[in-house]
Amino acid sequence: MTDYNEEWVMSRKNRNHGLLPIKHILNSVGNPQDAIRTIHVAGTNGKGSVTNDLAEILMAHGHKVGMFTSPHLVDHRDRIRINREWITADVFHQYLMAHVDAIIEEDLGMFEIDCLIAFLWFKDQHVDYAVIECGLGGRLDNTNVIARPELEIITTISYDHMNILGNRLQQIAFEKAGIIQENTSCVVGYLSKKVLPVITYQATRRHANLVKCPAFDDVGGQNLRFDQDIYTLSSFASYQKRNAALALESAKLLGINIHTDLTKKALQNAAWAGRFEVMGNEPMVVVDGAHNEEGMRALIASFTCLPRPLTVVFSALKDKPGQAMAELLLANCDRLIITQFANARADTLEDLFIPHAETILSWQTAVNTARKETNPAGSVVITGSLYFVSLARAYLCKEIHL
Repeated sequence: MTDYNEEWVMSRKNRNHGLLPIKHILNSVGNPQDAIRTIHVAGTNGKGSVTNDLAEILMAHGHKVGMFTSPHLVDHRDRIRINREWITADVFHQYLMAHVDAIIEEDLGMFEIDCLIAFLWFKDQHVDYAVIECGLGGRLDNTNVIARPELEIITTISYDHMNILGNRLQQIAFEKAGIIQENTSCVVGYLSKKVLPVITYQATRRHANLVKCPAFDDVGGQNLRFDQDIYTLSSFASYQKRNAALALESAKLLGINIHTDLTKKALQNAAWAGRFEVMGNEPMVVVDGAHNEEGMRALIASFTCLPRPLTVVFSALKDKPGQAMAELLLANCDRLIITQFANARADTLEDLFIPHAETILSWQTAVNTARKETNPAGSVVITGSLYFVSLARAYLCKEIHL
């Protein structure tokens, strides 16, 4: 007899069968996704951070906020939250069992099941807003079942998942723009001239209001000036300033007064696990899920704020430009250790190897070596696949007793 639990859900592979199965189930239960105010977030990088920053701002202004993100970093259920609190194991199981027959009949995969449960829980809990992060792309993403979001957000567009989204930036932009619905508003981050016309065309076709995020000033340290006001972030990462600016503009479009202490404190306290997250000192240990080339360049731009010498531990998935990312790291750190981890999608040590980098088969040994052999006045960055960062983060929490 099958035991229908979280492990069963996590074993369910993505079926790549389009949106009809999840739409069919959602329709059969009254389309809960359309009974709540949603903000739909797509983009190559920054989705999780923008989602988190915006949720924190909305919460600071008294709203009850649901969040749906992926992949998980700490626990499978951290994908589904209300006011920072994960859905409990019992509640997750209740929703699963209530709909398991339909889930099996429609052959839903893990991500679809998580979407279904998130929408149902958010509706039942009467959230004021639900910030929904796309898993992959936008047009055919399983989250793209919302008839009329309060707002769509497109963060960045660069090369990632080309085997699914296409090999040209314009193709990828077309997929991301698929979240734009009729007569809605969409705010976009700092997009290149190559892709902005694609987004503009899709918005025009759907009579949607397209808003370009205004420029911000980097005023040093953890501070940025946006809309003539100064905001201080919790993160040292320079790339988080772009994400914060986009969250601020999104909050404005939702009617939030961003020029308040509530907003400033929300951003100052907002922290997103696994994104330039400091996990230890002497040496400083940072984990960052820079899982594609654009993300890696953004991470490297923040290396200037880290004490030297700098050791980097890196691993990636097979479908990423692992060697290109390793080359970028090697040119910007003092020591690069390449490793591998147990995952069906993980790349091998041999395929990730580049000259002048070190290789250590066991990722635990790689992390320990970096921490022990780096000068206590320096830094260690553990980066690459979010799956790898998740493992390393859990290991560090145990080792450093965080």
